[in-house]
Amino acid sequence: MTAPLEDPAADEVAIRRLFGDGFVDWVLAVDGQPIRTPDQRSVATLVHRASRGAIPEGVPVPAYLRLSHLAMINPDTGKTLLNELRLASGGAEPVLPEPPDDMVLAALHVWAAENFGGLLLGEGGFSLGWGGQARERMTRAIAEDPALPFTIESAPMDGLFHITSAGTGGGLQLAILGPGIVAAAFRHASIRRVGAPKLDDLLDELPAALNAARELYAGKAVHTLALAGLSGVLLPEEKQELSAPWGRVRVTLDSDNRHVDSLRDLTSMSLPDGSQLVSRGTGDLTVETSVPWVSKFTNPPTEGEFPSGISSTSCSHLERRVQDVRLAFALAMEDPHLPPLLPTWAKVENPIADSTGSTMTEIARLRQRTPTRLSVEQAEEWERWIAVLDGLALENLGHASQRLLRAITERQDPVDALVDAVIVWESIFGTHSEITFRVCASLARLLCQTLEARLAFMKQAKGVYTMRSKIVHGASDVRMEKISESRDVAVQVAIAALRTVLRDRPDLLAFTDSGKRSEHIMLE
Repeated sequence: MTAPLEDPAADEVAIRRLFGDGFVDWVLAVDGQPIRTPDQRSVATLVHRASRGAIPEGVPVPAYLRLSHLAMINPDTGKTLLNELRLASGGAEPVLPEPPDDMVLAALHVWAAENFGGLLLGEGGFSLGWGGQARERMTRAIAEDPALPFTIESAPMDGLFHITSAGTGGGLQLAILGPGIVAAAFRHASIRRVGAPKLDDLLDELPAALNAARELYAGKAVHTLALAGLSGVLLPEEKQELSAPWGRVRVTLDSDNRHVDSLRDLTSMSLPDGSQLVSRGTGDLTVETSVPWVSKFTNPPTEGEFPSGISSTSCSHLERRVQDVRLAFALAMEDPHLPPLLPTWAKVENPIADSTGSTMTEIARLRQRTPTRLSVEQAEEWERWIAVLDGLALENLGHASQRLLRAITERQDPVDALVDAVIVWESIFGTHSEITFRVCASLARLLCQTLEARLAFMKQAKGVYTMRSKIVHGASDVRMEKISESRDVAVQVAIAALRTVLRDRPDLLAFTDSGKRSEHIMLE
C-alpha cells in the first residue's frame, strides 16, 4: 500500500462514525488487536477518501451509499473492491465449510462470502455482486431447483408477482431471489448477536432461510422475524432484556434502526449526579417476536389488473404484541404520572427479499417524552405483566386497551384523555341504560372491599362522569385544572380496573358483552 497518510487515526474514527464498528473491523481485518499496521492505516484512509469522493460530507443519505461503488466486482480480479481492501489490510480469504449436497445452499454460501462486506455496510442483497461468477452460479442453481418458483428455462430477469401477508406486493425476479434469501439470513444473524455478525453466523442462518423460501413456494406458512421500536423508557443496566412467552423486549441495536433515519432525534434529561439520560427517537427498546407469513406467487399482472391480495395478518400479529407490551407497562407502573412509552416504528422481515415492510410513527404528534430509567424491580414487574397478558382475550373488552394507551400516551389535551379513559370504563362495564350508575357501581364492586369505600368511590366516579358530560356538551365555565383532575382520576381508575380484571378476574373476559359483565359483577 502506498497511499499517503494525512491522519490515519482520524480517518478510522471518521469511518467508524459513518459505517459502524462491524464493517470497519471487517475491512481493516482488526481481529481484536489494538495496534494498527501501516497497511490497515492506509486502508482506513482510502475508505475515508472514497466515502468523501462519492458524496459530499453533510449530505443526508444512507451511509452505505457513500461506499456502494466499493461493493462492485473488480473485473480484473473477480473480487469485490471491499474484499480487495480487506486482503490489503492483512485479512485472509474466507474459509468456507465443505460444500453441502444441496446445490442451492452451496451457491448461497459462496455468494454470501463474496459479498459479506457489502452486507455489513448495510447495502442489502439486491445490488450486490452483479456480473460476478458467484451470482451467475447461484441464479442457475435456483432456476434448476424444482422447489423454488422458477424453471430451468427462466432467464435472470424473468419474474413473478409476489403478494405477502404483510400487505405488500411486487415483482420477484429470478436474479434477486438468491440475494434476498441471503439478506434475510443476514438480518436474522444481526439480531441474534450483540455486535455485528461474522460470516460463520450468516452461514449458520442460511439453511433455515432457504427452507423458508421453499416452504413459501409450496404454499405453506412460515414464521418470520418482526421488530418494533419503543421510545422514552430505558431498562436498568442490570437487566437489559425482558423475556416474553412470544419473544423478548430488549435494548435497541444500531442494526434495528438502520432504515429509520428520519426519526433520529434525541431527548435528554440531566440527573442529580450530573449524568444524563438520553432517549432516541428511533427507539430505546425493541420488541422482537416471530409472526406468521404467507406468500402468494402469480404471473405478472397485465396492465390495469392487480392480483387479489392477502390480508395483513403478519402486521396484525406484531401490532398485538406491541399493544400488549405497552399495556403491560401501564399496568406494571405504580407511578400515577406514567412516563410515556411511545411506538416509533415496526417492521416485518420478508423471508425472501432484502427489503422489509415497515411503518413509522411521527414522534412529534405524540406526548412529549422524558427519558426514564427503570429500576430492576420495575422491569421485573413489567416482565411479569407481559406474561400475564399472553393469551388473554383482550378483544372481549372492546377498545379498552387502545383507549387507555391513547389517554396516557397520545393525548396532549386533557379533555381528549378524559374522554378516552371513561371509554375504558364503559368498555369493561358499559350498558345501554342507566349507564352512569351501572358503570360506577360495577367499578366500585370490582375495586373496593367495603361499603364505605364503595360509596366514596361512587361519588368520585359520578363526578368524573359529570365533568365529561359538561365538556362533551360544550360547557364554557369549566376550569382546565378541574378537567385535569378528572382526567387523572379517570386514567387511574381505568388502569386499576384493567389491572384487577386481567390479573385477578380473568373469568370476566368470558363475557363478550360489557352489559353482561356488569350484571355478573353486581349480582355475585
